[in-house]
Amino acid sequence: MQRRVKHHGDLLVIAQDELGILAEVLLWKIQLIGLDQNFELGPVEAAVMSGAWIVRQQPFPERNLEIGYRFMRLLLKEAGAPWPRPEEDADRIAGMLRLLETGRISEARFAEWVCLRVATA
Repeated sequence: MQRRVKHHGDLLVIAQDELGILAEVLLWKIQLIGLDQNFELGPVEAAVMSGAWIVRQQPFPERNLEIGYRFMRLLLKEAGAPWPRPEEDADRIAGMLRLLETGRISEARFAEWVCLRVATA
């Protein structure tokens, strides 16, 4: 439970930074129902699926892709599986995130891509 509360807090801080809206305000306005089920997975899978959930469910008024990506990277880092080469591969990463956002790839396909990328880093 404490881990979930910490992660929700981390997510709200990321969203605050991206949106310029206080985390306390977001806490009252944003529905994160459904995000919690991702924390039942292993740490790497939970990181990926949590980021994917944000990108696909669009709980924030804007910048969900950026918020979801930053949140996923934070959780991956905490899991000891940091995201490799984010600057060098920025175009490819952005492309995959846009495919996820538009529903052209599934969360499972995105998770497979991320897990392979982390495993081969």
